[in-house]
Amino acid sequence: MNNSIGSLPIQRIEHSISTRRLRTILSVVALLAVACLPALAEDKPDLCEKHDWFQLREQVARGDASLLCKGALDANSEKRVAAERELKAVIRQQPHSASSYDALGTLVNMYFREGRYRRALAQLNQMMVEKPNAKDTKNMHSLFAVLAQYPDLTVASSKSATVRSETIENNIFVPITVNGVGGTFIVDTGANFSIICESEARRLGLKVEEMASKMYDISGTTAAIRVTEAPDLWIGKTHLRHVAFGVYPDANEPFVDLPEGHKGVLGIPVLIALGAFRIDKENHFGILPHPLPASAKAIPLAFDGITPITEMSLNGKTLSFTFDTGADRTYLYPAFATAFPELMRAGTKKDRKLTGLNGSTTQESVELQSVRFLFGREVELAPASVLLKTTTGASEWAAGNLGFDLVLQTLPITIDFRSMQLRFDDR
Repeated sequence: MNNSIGSLPIQRIEHSISTRRLRTILSVVALLAVACLPALAEDKPDLCEKHDWFQLREQVARGDASLLCKGALDANSEKRVAAERELKAVIRQQPHSASSYDALGTLVNMYFREGRYRRALAQLNQMMVEKPNAKDTKNMHSLFAVLAQYPDLTVASSKSATVRSETIENNIFVPITVNGVGGTFIVDTGANFSIICESEARRLGLKVEEMASKMYDISGTTAAIRVTEAPDLWIGKTHLRHVAFGVYPDANEPFVDLPEGHKGVLGIPVLIALGAFRIDKENHFGILPHPLPASAKAIPLAFDGITPITEMSLNGKTLSFTFDTGADRTYLYPAFATAFPELMRAGTKKDRKLTGLNGSTTQESVELQSVRFLFGREVELAPASVLLKTTTGASEWAAGNLGFDLVLQTLPITIDFRSMQLRFDDR
């Protein structure tokens, strides 16, 4: 199943867990992420308060958005230079304000998802000066302090290459090499932090650091998080240096049934570093490090904090979804129920068990026989489970968590973090 998490101006750590024939196989989600920016007296009211990053682009183009929201939009669209200029201007012009605090949080998330941990820690330290008793900020500080001991994640070299992937129960695994040792890890856009289990860290010869931070998941339970760093990681012909991983016990659900060498997840910092990658029906995973030509068949991507989001349409309505290739099943959230009450009346109530990294909970849902969305192509979610209560930060505003079950129906697809688009090739 999936799970996701909540928010700070930095959010709580979230997870998306994928169900598999032997129990669950993972997809971590969100580590930290700036949630929606609150309505501020010194700012114009705008769509940035509602996580509506796609419509906000039109508002910014009209010149009708605050500098804070323009900076947040640029950050969430991977326009890093512009985002830094705008957000630092907010901090400089409105010191010790709610706006400057949110600008700092937005920079924390941008730097974190790039693997620039020292810069992220510097912004977090400023946030703690402003609000020393903010619980979520204090909880995340130990994680940042440990990560900041490592050098930033860097791309040492990268060339176009295609590797042979595996699709196992709606999860895609790609071959990697760490310290000269091979493995096969899950590609998970829903994981804003890469993770491995304890035995995998030992197998790869990695040193694990203890810390005080906790990880929250969809079940509402918590677990301690530890971290390690892979000095060298290869995927195809792309060489990454200083890749951080969270480390969990082998007995945790995502790892317990996976074979040796498969007990790892590549999260957002690694996937952004790859630039763009293409997945096809023949289990080819193509890394495309150079800019791609414009495509007529494309839909937008953005980040909400550290969580990627995209759009799907149904009956003429376009809604935002979190985009989670590590979730083997798509779930719909209360915002979907609000948008389509007529569909909900045709459904059947059911208790659904959601399993996270740290445990399980039972949630009320309505089961729909089938829902057909437009997602680059027409895709069918059958059956469709609509959760009736919010379980994570994203479930408060997103229409659902779009998993790999629907992505598989669109192949071939290119996930491009440079242009922030999903591209759909001719079949």
